[in-house]
Amino acid sequence: MRKTILFGLTAAMLATACSEEDDLRQGIAGEGITFTSSVMSRATDTSFEAEDAIGVSMYTESGFVGNATNVQYTTKNGTAFTSTNPMTWGAAGSAETVDFKGVYPYKAEAVADGKYSFTLATDDGASLSDNDVMYSSMTDVAVGEKNVNLTFKHKLVKVVMQVYDQNRKLLPGATVKINNQQTSGTLNLADGTVTSTGDANATLNFANNPEVSGEYQTIVMPSAATQGRVITITYNNVDYPCPVDMYAFDSGKKVIFSATLNPDGTVSPGETVTVSADVTDWEPEKVTSGWIFGAGANFKVEGKISYQLLTEPTVLSADISHFGNFGNKQLDATDVYSLEYTRDNADADAAIKISNQTYTLQAGLTSGTLLIAAGDNKKGGIDVTSEDEGITLTSVLVYTNENIGLPITLWTGDGSAGNGTVGDDVDSYPVIARITLSEEQQNLFVPGAILRCYLADGNDAALLRLGTLQLYYSWRNLGKFDDDSNCLTNVLTLAMCDEVKDDGNIMIFGQNWSNIQLDRVELVPASDDEDFTSLLWCHKAEGGNDCGMSYGDILVNIPTSLESGDIIRVTYTDAEEGAYLEGVAGNVDLVTTPDAPRMLQRTEVSVGGSSFDFDINEETCTALLGLECRSLIINGENLTVHKIQLVRGSGE
Repeated sequence: MRKTILFGLTAAMLATACSEEDDLRQGIAGEGITFTSSVMSRATDTSFEAEDAIGVSMYTESGFVGNATNVQYTTKNGTAFTSTNPMTWGAAGSAETVDFKGVYPYKAEAVADGKYSFTLATDDGASLSDNDVMYSSMTDVAVGEKNVNLTFKHKLVKVVMQVYDQNRKLLPGATVKINNQQTSGTLNLADGTVTSTGDANATLNFANNPEVSGEYQTIVMPSAATQGRVITITYNNVDYPCPVDMYAFDSGKKVIFSATLNPDGTVSPGETVTVSADVTDWEPEKVTSGWIFGAGANFKVEGKISYQLLTEPTVLSADISHFGNFGNKQLDATDVYSLEYTRDNADADAAIKISNQTYTLQAGLTSGTLLIAAGDNKKGGIDVTSEDEGITLTSVLVYTNENIGLPITLWTGDGSAGNGTVGDDVDSYPVIARITLSEEQQNLFVPGAILRCYLADGNDAALLRLGTLQLYYSWRNLGKFDDDSNCLTNVLTLAMCDEVKDDGNIMIFGQNWSNIQLDRVELVPASDDEDFTSLLWCHKAEGGNDCGMSYGDILVNIPTSLESGDIIRVTYTDAEEGAYLEGVAGNVDLVTTPDAPRMLQRTEVSVGGSSFDFDINEETCTALLGLECRSLIINGENLTVHKIQLVRGSGE
């Protein structure tokens, strides 16, 4: 309320004015607040329904008002909301204006510390509307307002699958599910942001749309693109898996997929099943893509890793383009090749031949993905040709859990602070990449696998750390940097695996005074050609050389899982008379401090042997784990070291 005080007013007149205002405010304070509400659409594509309940909270400059938080309001007509115990304006205290935050569905005891916690219902027959978490924010509401209008917005993601027959008629009787989903989260009432929590390991079933036969729908949590995520349509006992691992599911968006199946649910050789997808924000924004299912229904994508077989876009011609040289490795017959294509002109049908089988690209589709079961193409890869012009392959993937020795892309940066470049962090090594491994990726993140970090042109690989561990030191045979590709290669060690084993999160850091930029991180699964159990160091696996100890030394990272009774085993060759090994702290320069304490005592090595063991007692274990950055230098003379491993006291 605005007050204007005129000079010359008597004290009595001022007292009267103040008394009237106080009486007015006291009257307002006791009034119950009522709300009207609207929503653009619901999960069931209707407005609010009778008996729907929302939770409303009052927010002031001081934060949420304790006795006016998550108050239940219910509607009888889908528009007006009232409460049996309404909040009153008295809760606003001395504030002139307040904000109101609304959330649907109302859940008692769900709000704490300004956050609304929820879990999606996943049981059969669960109401889709109950999973449609919505949020409303009404700001700067004047105290005493007779009625407050709340407009709700969707905060999760609605996914729709429309299944058609070959005549483009909707096809009832299918079942649809999506895997790799989180089912719980929190909604911040102050700013409306949603944070998903828990593991992404749930499978959600789609419900039949009661108003549209042949349309199936579900509500999922917002999420980034997720390795191994698949939508599976089952019709007439045949599964049609659609990999959607490249799609981010953004808060408030509606994702619509459609699939066209033959009436009997099978695919004959040469015939196609077309699956198209468009992502439509409820504030419309459209992205399109599509799939074509190749011959054979025996596909299996769920839970598999995707490997990229294409290094750059390839324009198809009558000449053979070959993808997938697996050496002596081979796929499973149910593994899947995925070929993404674009077309310059899609006015007419076109054809792609893959390993002597022809597939039709339907007119009107300027881009899409061809999915083909490996079948007999398990070992040598696939040959691809086309007589039609203007067809370009933009990606060729293979989905498999077989170890075929090809790199998996774990992360790509966009060059922003904390996502490829150094931000304004005051730490010496601020984070430049955060990577969360899927369960399948964690299973491959083991000693002996290869980690590749690709940096922007002109960057210095010596400035990277994985957690507390240094990734490159050229003088001490740690990591290998290729100037041509700007790629830093590290063999995964037990210490590196210990850094991420608890939660599958990788944190990569770079020095804050540098202009370092990390573009991409890849993982190459461990080869089974050599035993890398509990590996601590192997420069040759990184593309370097075994270490001649007369000319260099070795930097070893100590794993956090080191225990008394373990053994550090050094495998070596070419030992001569006078050969020895020892260990000092990683920050010691033996040239300037030759008398530095030995963490591993100097010991002669047998000329005729092939390995040497350092026994780790309680005192040594404590000392090694207490080293700066847990780094140890292995020094020696007159032998060549091939690898260093940890042998557990239990004999592992």
